[in-house]
Amino acid sequence: MRPIKPTEPNSHTSRFVSAYIFRVLYQHLPLKHRLPLSSPPMELLPQILINALITGSLYALIAVGFSLTYGVLKILNFSHCHLMMAGAYLFYFFFAELEFGLVLSALCSATASIILASIVFFLFIRPFEGRSILLPLVSTLGCATILESLVAIFFGVNVKSLSAGWLSESIEIGSIFVTPLQLLIISTAIIISAVLAIILQFSPFGRQVRAVSERATAAESIGITPVRVRFTVFSAAVLLTTLSGIMVGFESNLTPTMGQSFILKAVAASVLGGLGNVWGTLAGSFILGFIENIAVGIDIGGFSLPASYKDSFAFFVILFVLLLRPHGIFSTRRRAV
Repeated sequence: MRPIKPTEPNSHTSRFVSAYIFRVLYQHLPLKHRLPLSSPPMELLPQILINALITGSLYALIAVGFSLTYGVLKILNFSHCHLMMAGAYLFYFFFAELEFGLVLSALCSATASIILASIVFFLFIRPFEGRSILLPLVSTLGCATILESLVAIFFGVNVKSLSAGWLSESIEIGSIFVTPLQLLIISTAIIISAVLAIILQFSPFGRQVRAVSERATAAESIGITPVRVRFTVFSAAVLLTTLSGIMVGFESNLTPTMGQSFILKAVAASVLGGLGNVWGTLAGSFILGFIENIAVGIDIGGFSLPASYKDSFAFFVILFVLLLRPHGIFSTRRRAV
């Protein structure tokens, strides 16, 4: 039985009480179930940090599209990660079932994802846009349920995996073990973040996106078509989340329910950085990945959390930020005129 670490005590008194309760329970355990209460060597810290960087990169690829969609469309798209799941399964169909090859499978899945994004946008989002904030929320939840059911029907509920070949072979760098695939995930997140920054800040389309995000009616008065901009942003977000789903498939596995856990991480990262704030969401993704891996990877005084508690930290992040800073850590609150 592994010792359990209490969740973030708020004072020295609560820490003392938690430690006392743990010691009492520990002393009543049979000797064969007891483990020595000692901290792991510090050599594990670099590995935990690199794991946090990998996790944060995956969260960033997923959450930035969610935040960008909210910033431009002003809706919470709860089908975002289910679109990621559908795109990943489309890639699995072309790559593993039809054996099209990596590049051709990526192009085919990207094309199919854009078609799927068009259906979702004009059927589940566009008809309810601007009427009520609850209508797109309910419609995207319904879309998520439909996508999950369709994938389960056509591909089954069993776990699917993608073979990465030599990309999954571990490389030892000092005390750190990492695979080329994980290095690719990190570099992809960095490159996409840089490209996104250049497009949004310096391109004509980026200025149109910022204009529609600020005030769609004013942007329309100067010749910008908000519907076209919103659809383009939504399609780009779906392509980005499809890419992240493919990487998740190579790194771990695919299941029809994978969208349920990842949408929680996307919301947590967006809330942490500020809804609609793309750069805050990127920072929030890495912070969330760091918190998760540090919390379950380090023993302090014999206390630790099982890895199965890792997903619960997204809930704690959402609650903590909403209580202390509802607009996010990196967002500035605007004063109404």
